[in-house]
Amino acid sequence: MVAIACDPRVEWANRMRQLVTPSDALHEDGSLNQDFFKPKKVLYVTEKKWGDEQHELLYQGIAKFGIGEWGKICDDLLSKWQPQQLRVKSSRIMGSQSLARYTGNKYTKKQCEAEYAKNKAIGVQTGCWKAGVLVEDDNGSVAMALKELEG
Repeated sequence: MVAIACDPRVEWANRMRQLVTPSDALHEDGSLNQDFFKPKKVLYVTEKKWGDEQHELLYQGIAKFGIGEWGKICDDLLSKWQPQQLRVKSSRIMGSQSLARYTGNKYTKKQCEAEYAKNKAIGVQTGCWKAGVLVEDDNGSVAMALKELEG
């Protein structure tokens, strides 16, 4: 690479990079070698897909073990999936980013669908429906709406 007169701040940054950055990530002048950061090999994983069958198994797991028992559901019904992935999928099924109020409870598919509908209605009413789930805001709108429904 050809050295070009540049800003003293850029020259300082290049010198600092030479002290702390792997040499193959830099050009001789200390500027970044962008090719170093490009992926060497791109992999497409297509063997794991989430479809209707997996949804049904997750509904079965929630009915059998309850919300929060992701490890048990993985072990028994969805062994190709990680507990964290099941938590995210369950969040979508229930229509709520936070599953804390559901933890430990068992729900049938019909009950999950009812909770989803309730959460969506609250989310639309309060403006807290984001990307298909109910998300609490800083004003406590969701908590107030849930409290009104209870009582």
